[in-house]
Amino acid sequence: MATHTHKIDENDFDALEKLARSMTPEKMRPLSPAMRRRWEVAKRGRPRKSPGTKAVPTMITVDPKLLKRIDAGARSAGLSRSQFLANAARRELNLA
Repeated sequence: MATHTHKIDENDFDALEKLARSMTPEKMRPLSPAMRRRWEVAKRGRPRKSPGTKAVPTMITVDPKLLKRIDAGARSAGLSRSQFLANAARRELNLA
């Protein structure tokens, strides 16, 4: 199966249908070891929370440039944006 070098807009339904139709069983092959590792990490989904822990959804306003840096930091640390911001808050409050 060929890898796609460009991203398809999720609202471009014609392109999505063309991509879906291009994926036939004849073109599929087993995952390489590297691809298998990426799949195993990706399929785990959201990490489990410890019992008795309940997160509260919170809306905050952040400068767009700062948000880009937050997202880059979270990505490089392998964390979600929420985890990254929670860790930063814990450090700031000396709870870490």
